[in-house]
Amino acid sequence: MRKFCIGLLLMILLGQLQAKAQVSFAFMPEVQGRTLDGLLQVRVGGQAAGGQDVVLTITVTAKPVGAVVSIKTPAFRLMPGLNALPPGLLSGADIRFGNNRIADMCRQSGYFTEAEYEYCFEIADAGKGNSAPVLGEQCFDYMLQPFSPLILASPADEDAICDKRPTFFWQPLLPAVPGMQYRLILSELKPGQAKAEALRYNMPLINQQLISMPMLFFPPAARELNEGKEYIWQVTAYRGDMLLATSEMWTFRVNCADSSENRSAESFRDIEDLALGNFYLAKGTLRFAVRNTYGPASLSYTISGITDPSVRIRKLPAVRLKHGSNHILIDLSDNRGFKDGHYYQLELKLPDGGERKLRFIYKQETE
Repeated sequence: MRKFCIGLLLMILLGQLQAKAQVSFAFMPEVQGRTLDGLLQVRVGGQAAGGQDVVLTITVTAKPVGAVVSIKTPAFRLMPGLNALPPGLLSGADIRFGNNRIADMCRQSGYFTEAEYEYCFEIADAGKGNSAPVLGEQCFDYMLQPFSPLILASPADEDAICDKRPTFFWQPLLPAVPGMQYRLILSELKPGQAKAEALRYNMPLINQQLISMPMLFFPPAARELNEGKEYIWQVTAYRGDMLLATSEMWTFRVNCADSSENRSAESFRDIEDLALGNFYLAKGTLRFAVRNTYGPASLSYTISGITDPSVRIRKLPAVRLKHGSNHILIDLSDNRGFKDGHYYQLELKLPDGGERKLRFIYKQETE
């Protein structure tokens, strides 16, 4: 009799363990654990043939305040395989918040603030009332940190550039999420048109997804930008089908005519291009374009002699850099240190630590 009881007890325990093994959970706390709506993006794996009616209970606690929220959903059908929860399940759920500051913030905004959380999921049979057996349960621990703003860098907002195939830069979203990617949209902004309207309704010139780095070279297949037109761009960060962050909408204009008073005489070319040549001809002035990805700062530069290596030019004019594209004009004509026909080297130190060198021949301007 005793052996029979022990055997029966073992069968009951094995049956409970088997029942709990019927359900599994797929949940990413770093992405889905940030909002109340995100909790319902958990995927539940069922094994019962033909499916079964179940109830999901989600409990979120935070250290050191304790219970933040408890959600008990209405009954829904759990089919074999990995299931997404039915739409609108949260609206009919029984939601109970804790009595602490984190719970108060979550109740008001729907977002979880920075804290160390435990997310617990429990599936029970819906047809057994309060005594329903638990079919599966699992908890996930995560130290939640808020995302940094997704900030655009270049081309700068409301800037005028002469590059018809510019490279786009933005600051990476932090903390990094495994599998996170970016999407960039660029559209023309027509006169008098609202920014949001242009991005939503105008045919995008660039609609690039699956970007893994916080930059995008102008796509080779995309049509180059047009002189005199204004453009708007925006970047979003996402993982799978979940949107993580959206940047501001920045505009810029392609306006090469402003690069120089007389483009036929001389234009502002990128210093990277100028440095590839042998020597640049400076007729009284140095004119070049340089990109600053940091905030406003003074340009650190020196000019030394090549024809006479002992020469180091003094009393050079101060140059102030703005964020984004800069058209630099350095007037050399009033500096007596320069000699007509001599060779010199310009050395720049940019705010990001980068260094650029430009060799040039100085020619005095003639009337």
